[in-house]
Amino acid sequence: MPTLTVQSGEARAKFRDLLDQVMAGKDVIIQRNGKNAAVLIPASDYEELRGQSSNPRAIHEAAVPYKTVKVGPAIINAEENTATIPLDFYNALIEKREELFNVIREIQDNAPDLPEEEIQEIVEDAIRIVRAKNAASGS
Repeated sequence: MPTLTVQSGEARAKFRDLLDQVMAGKDVIIQRNGKNAAVLIPASDYEELRGQSSNPRAIHEAAVPYKTVKVGPAIINAEENTATIPLDFYNALIEKREELFNVIREIQDNAPDLPEEEIQEIVEDAIRIVRAKNAASGS
C-alpha cells in the first residue's frame, strides 16, 4: 500500500486533499517536528483494526503494512530491517565518501614517516593543547 508522509502544517493546509489520497488507497503519515505523530487510514481499515482489538496477534498482522515508513529520502521497512534510498541520493553519498577518502589519502601521502610512538606523543600533545584552550574559554 503506498504511503505519503507530510508535516503537520501541510496536513492542516491540505486536509481535504489528504482525505482524497486516503480514499484513493494511500496511507498518510503525519509528522510533527520530524517525528511520526499520526496516520490517516481508510475508515474500513480502522474498523477492521477496532474489531480485532481483542486479539493481539490480529492487531499485529493488521499493523504490518504500516511498518513501512518514508523518512526523508529513505523508505524504512522496520519489519525487514531495511531501508531503500533513491539512486541519486546513494550516488551523492558515495561521491561524498570518495571526497573524504581522498582527503585521508592526501594526508597519508604528505605525512612524514614517523615511528608510532612519536605519532602518539604528537596526538596526545594536541589533545592537551585543545583541552587547555577549552578549559580556559569555559567550553
